[in-house]
Amino acid sequence: MLCLLLIWNLFSCGGESDPEPEPPTPPVTKSDSIAISVNPAAVKQQMIGFGGALTWYSNWVTDNNKLNEIADLMFVDLGIDIIRFKNWYYPANYPTDKTTDNMPDDNAKVQWDATNELHELAKARNPAIKILLSSWGPPKSLKSNGKLQEGTLKKDDAGFMYDAFADYWVDVLDHVPFNPDYISIQNEPTYLNAGWTTCEWAINETSALPGYNTAFNKVYDKIKDRTYVPAMTGPESQDIPKFTSFANVLKDNANCTMYAYHPYNINAGTSGAAVISSLQSAGSFSTKPNLMTEFSDNLDWLNTALFIQNALVYANSSGYIYWKLAWSAPSSGEDAAMISMSSSGATASYKVTPYYYLIKHFAKHIDAGYQRVESGTSNASLITSAFISPDNKQVTIIAVNNSAQSAKVYFEAAGKTVSSINVDQSVAGSYYKKVEVSSPKKSVSLPAKSITTVVLGI
Repeated sequence: MLCLLLIWNLFSCGGESDPEPEPPTPPVTKSDSIAISVNPAAVKQQMIGFGGALTWYSNWVTDNNKLNEIADLMFVDLGIDIIRFKNWYYPANYPTDKTTDNMPDDNAKVQWDATNELHELAKARNPAIKILLSSWGPPKSLKSNGKLQEGTLKKDDAGFMYDAFADYWVDVLDHVPFNPDYISIQNEPTYLNAGWTTCEWAINETSALPGYNTAFNKVYDKIKDRTYVPAMTGPESQDIPKFTSFANVLKDNANCTMYAYHPYNINAGTSGAAVISSLQSAGSFSTKPNLMTEFSDNLDWLNTALFIQNALVYANSSGYIYWKLAWSAPSSGEDAAMISMSSSGATASYKVTPYYYLIKHFAKHIDAGYQRVESGTSNASLITSAFISPDNKQVTIIAVNNSAQSAKVYFEAAGKTVSSINVDQSVAGSYYKKVEVSSPKKSVSLPAKSITTVVLGI
């Protein structure tokens, strides 16, 4: 169990040139209530948003006879702002044949069609939703070992085939039937696995490995004059130590718009201090926004919420993409997918899991364009984050009570009058339930081991 303690100092609002704020309405509290305070003037990173990945098993979703019901859950009720799709562009005889009619490798044609259908369903329900298209590796004709699995970029007489790799990305964007907002040229560039598509890179070229940074720039040069140019993000390294080695080079690369990282060096046995230190190292690259683009399975639902809180505060992450938006159900153990699928086919069932609701706590009322603001409380077991809307009229607070005891709290916003309050809450076995609060002046009970989303009108 992670023990993640977060204590923030509260800051006063505004400066000498600020207009005189309205006096806040004091809350009606009982002697055992404590304040959760936010400072709307102390703004931090701007949010890109929360989301999930639809990669393997996407065809299980599209084959389900309750597809529209599942799509409503994923793209409307959940409130996500971004989807991570896998690039499935692997024509059988690429580059001789660049069409998508015959793509047998890795079941690519089936997943290609499912991904495109899911994109249509998502955009029909939320036209503003953003797309990150990530690649697990180039086609086998560009691989050193002639396989999708393992290996690295192929060489010819001139060296590593960077130009051919960049041309491949032009072909990807020419054939995928939508315009991704972000692209990642290689998922986890130092990771190899014989079981699925991977490709190994070094950040700078060596005699044995191609340079990720060189390929990054080659791709940018090939796509920069397109009518619609996706923002390039990377490196999507599998752990934060490897991320930092790549980010030390990408920080000086103007073609890299946003960092992306995977924190798989963290699990349920990692100490709170080590979690914070690791996230701070990711957040130290502050010249570009960063996005957590893949993580699940390592923590239970409540500790995942605690980890997200820390990623937002210590890594200054502008968004969080949970790995398994829809996935097959495991044969045993904890189900880490947001939507768990029993099997493929028209009669397949699905289940909404606690992970769906924990992401909903963040995604439903925190959108792209919101900014994180300072928040805090005197109770070290209450882990909080807070976000203000672009029109400065709404503050969303996420409060995780990591204690074995309930806590009674009230909410205050420095220099503002709280005019309304809405509260949704989850505890084990009862998820995302509305809590009726008669007045924003009243205190609210936060049960032990709970997640609460509070939306304040200010």
